Amino acid sequence: MLWAILLFSALGLGFLVVLGLVAVSYLYRLRDFSGIVAQGVPTEAMVERKYSHHRVVITYRDAGGWMHRHYRKLLPSDFHRLQVGRPVRILYLPHRPHVWAFAEDVEQARRLQSRQ
Repeated sequence: MLWAILLFSALGLGFLVVLGLVAVSYLYRLRDFSGIVAQGVPTEAMVERKYSHHRVVITYRDAGGWMHRHYRKLLPSDFHRLQVGRPVRILYLPHRPHVWAFAEDVEQARRLQSRQ
């Protein structure tokens, strides 16, 4: 009986750890997006590849001329509107150019902020 209590305690603790990691990841993404909304640098990215399960690879140059290539899983709506070889507008953080967001999402967030 003691082993069952220990097992369920360990499973509960594991669940809490995973839940905490998910929450921290969400907060980091929210912070990054808020930074892009506040001080994002606009640029044009190129869609290099599309993979199954709504994954895409994009490349872009930052203001310093450095090339960045990033892989990301997207929402189906974003994935289906992108075409390989076509440019897409993005914004990235000036001090962390590997953090980026689609320009449409940033513009929508800015419109919502201006209404408040």
